[in-house]
Amino acid sequence: MQFKIFLLLVCSCALAAFTVRQTTASRATCAACDNLSGVERVVCLADAFKASLSTTQVATLQLDYNLTTAKKWSNLPVTLSPRIGIRFGDLSADQLAQAKALVQAALSTKANEGYAEAEQLWAADQYLSQNGGGSTYGSGQYYMAFLGTPSTTGTWELQTGGHHLAVANTYAKGTMSGATPSFRAIEPFAAFQSGSNTYQPMLQERNALAAMLTGLSTTELATAKLSSTFSDIVLGPGKDWQFPATKSGIKCSQLTAAQKNLVLAAIRTYVEDIDEENAAAFMALYTSQIDDTYIAYTGNTSLTQQRDYVRIDGPRVWIEYSVQNGIVLTPTHPHSVWRDHMSDYGGLGNPSVATTAPAAFQGMFRIFPNPAQNQSQVEIGLETASVVSLRVFDSLGRACSGGFKLNMAAGNHTLPLDLQYLPAGNFKCVLEVKNNEGTYAATQTVSKI
Repeated sequence: MQFKIFLLLVCSCALAAFTVRQTTASRATCAACDNLSGVERVVCLADAFKASLSTTQVATLQLDYNLTTAKKWSNLPVTLSPRIGIRFGDLSADQLAQAKALVQAALSTKANEGYAEAEQLWAADQYLSQNGGGSTYGSGQYYMAFLGTPSTTGTWELQTGGHHLAVANTYAKGTMSGATPSFRAIEPFAAFQSGSNTYQPMLQERNALAAMLTGLSTTELATAKLSSTFSDIVLGPGKDWQFPATKSGIKCSQLTAAQKNLVLAAIRTYVEDIDEENAAAFMALYTSQIDDTYIAYTGNTSLTQQRDYVRIDGPRVWIEYSVQNGIVLTPTHPHSVWRDHMSDYGGLGNPSVATTAPAAFQGMFRIFPNPAQNQSQVEIGLETASVVSLRVFDSLGRACSGGFKLNMAAGNHTLPLDLQYLPAGNFKCVLEVKNNEGTYAATQTVSKI
């Protein structure tokens, strides 16, 4: 792309040093990236950041995209659990400003969410360092890594985090394929001062989850209450793809519309940490699945005491909030995580996919015309009679209209593919063929214009 060539040749902006009070990082971005949006902007800023580093620093930043590397995040201080990537405290002021401009582009611009929340969590760690924590803590003890090469065509993950923050945005072919695991915690939970500002970044999460619980009747609370107690979140670091096989608590299909809206409001405080377009897509997905989503808790509904715990567990969404004892300061502080049953790390390491993957379909499978406006056609060639299904998915894995499931005889078949109700963009068409010899699958991308 022309903007990448321009970036490599001429991008050498002078960037201002980051401060918590500076909430607009547009002053710290190269002009080559200013007119871009979405993943293109993220990739442009990633390239700009890389260009500011030495060869040795790039080797520290740029790593392989695999589960072994991706899962190296933690809620412990970095002195107790080393992170991957390049340390913020080892960057120059110019490099640090570029790194944080990239984080801002990858996250939401909403107040107290996304990038603003990340800024406040960095400030909280600096507050811990200055109030009893020492060099174990601090805003410089955060890291950034690129897993895979940033691009709008391949697959890669932007990982950044430290003590109380973990961001794992995964991108595939120019779209976000995963926004989780997304870990947030804060010590102190109570409002604290940083410069002339007062912060309490996780108050909205706690209040939304508490409102969700207090919106339940006494009978409903009894159904939602767990028999076990929890000292921390269940699916924390090192617990990838270990979702409970059985859901616990009360099913949202038993709740009123107002109560379901409280559940969705709580989910929104996590999902809206990512950029607005992708947050809207995830919220649409989770809203469509609300009746099959469960909420459960233990301890107090106010979520203020040690071992208070709450969980939201849907077909896709997973959110936990656990109240911990204070480590450096008193009284308590929370740990919380947003995960997704399918798209953590962009689906990397998902056992439900790995264990059920069918063999590759070797027959004819073609979509034409492609791109298409309102209708295309699917051409399929079969050697034997089969049950054939075609499913259409968007970039977040949501099923869309336009597919089919048919019993088909051996031979060549041409079927219509209806695109008229889809927005413009790229969609994945997954063909599955089942017959006496086994199950086979193939994938094609169709573009709606």
